[in-house]
Amino acid sequence: MNSKFIPGTRALRIFVAAGKHLHFSKAATEVSLTPAAVSYQIKEMEEQLGFSLFKRNSRSIQLTPEGSILFTAVSESLDNMEQALGSARRINKHSSHLTLSVGARFATYWLLPKLGEFKQLRPDLSITLDITDDVRDFGRDGIDMAIRFGNGRYPDCVANKLFETSVVAVCSAEFLAIHQDINKPEDLLRLPLSYVNCTVNGQTWPDWKMWMSQANVNAFDNSQSIAFSDLNHVIQAVQDNVTVGLVEPRLVSNQLSQGSFVQLFDLTMKLPDEFAYYFVYPESSEKEEAVADFLSWLFTVIESHQGENIAVGEAKHQASGK
Repeated sequence: MNSKFIPGTRALRIFVAAGKHLHFSKAATEVSLTPAAVSYQIKEMEEQLGFSLFKRNSRSIQLTPEGSILFTAVSESLDNMEQALGSARRINKHSSHLTLSVGARFATYWLLPKLGEFKQLRPDLSITLDITDDVRDFGRDGIDMAIRFGNGRYPDCVANKLFETSVVAVCSAEFLAIHQDINKPEDLLRLPLSYVNCTVNGQTWPDWKMWMSQANVNAFDNSQSIAFSDLNHVIQAVQDNVTVGLVEPRLVSNQLSQGSFVQLFDLTMKLPDEFAYYFVYPESSEKEEAVADFLSWLFTVIESHQGENIAVGEAKHQASGK
């Protein structure tokens, strides 16, 4: 909940957190207070109301019948207030200001290096980035548009596919200079390998076992490779000349085009077609024209970078001795 931004709701937020977790310590973590402060606030509410909100024993707390009625009503009220606050913020903002919710890796490796181009084209239109891997609520969180990785099915939203994604094997140019005898996929078996260990919308992200299988390399043990929870760590390990990494080529296009990264072998692992990066915005938007302008710019950037893969491919074959 973002009701902490709604004036005068502190006590209600504490009550809802306690009612949700049925544990003062967990509630305290959610509202950034101490357990003692939460307990004191609940007791103060009970004194003001004239009845108990919770039944307490040495190990747990439970809502009383009166507390349960209030918990349901207060939770719904805070949720409605958050929705209203989000709408009020969007109306209050000038139409020349947009808030974009975007994942950290997409923002860092794809969007931010290019965003300066948009600011030069549209100095009148300012963009605030809400960088998070959480799926934001447009109305509640005051978000105008978002870039999301998924299947494109977002209720009450317009979703435009930006591009699908894939995974390739890359190393640094310095790493390749040291290991010049990388001529076939089997040659990677004796080298440190890294990848992102995660699932997205139920889809397992490609790992080295999948890559080796596609390269017809049998009996590969995935424990030989280093698993990271974040793409940043894989890219950093490649930059530090430590590993060969599995990465999305679009997210390291600058390194590939500049020659600091080299793609090894003509092998690309595509994710299922239904999974892609989408530009998403609400069906009803007070800033539809500005949002459309930003989307148009995104498509222009994507089209202008289509030729990158050809250049990278040529460099790759030269570097791998093929």
